[in-house]
Amino acid sequence: MSKKKNTLSDLEEFLKLQASSLVTPPTLTEKVKTEEKVAAPVSQSPIVPKESTPTVVTESDIARALSQIGQKDKKAFYQLIINSTKDLPNYSTEDALLINTALYLKGGSNWKEVVRDYWKKN
Repeated sequence: MSKKKNTLSDLEEFLKLQASSLVTPPTLTEKVKTEEKVAAPVSQSPIVPKESTPTVVTESDIARALSQIGQKDKKAFYQLIINSTKDLPNYSTEDALLINTALYLKGGSNWKEVVRDYWKKN
């Protein structure tokens, strides 16, 4: 009896031979060793974000930023003054006067209602 040729198995064997001649895969032990080297430092030490250089903010930088806020939206500028003043330590009557002034400027023609509503809430 003659043997029938299985063309699919022959093709598969040929492709495996060609693939192995093009690229020689690393042995399993080499692959395990490289994975251990990569994994070891990560598991031993926690991930620490890169430290960025601290930015020094000067008073002129803050003044410039406040000026830009005021140019874009005056009401937002006044609200910034109100929010930063109400949380100051050693709150005094001068701080309340500054808040009232900012509320007056923010409120426009109906400043009385704005001032009254603010002090009812706070």
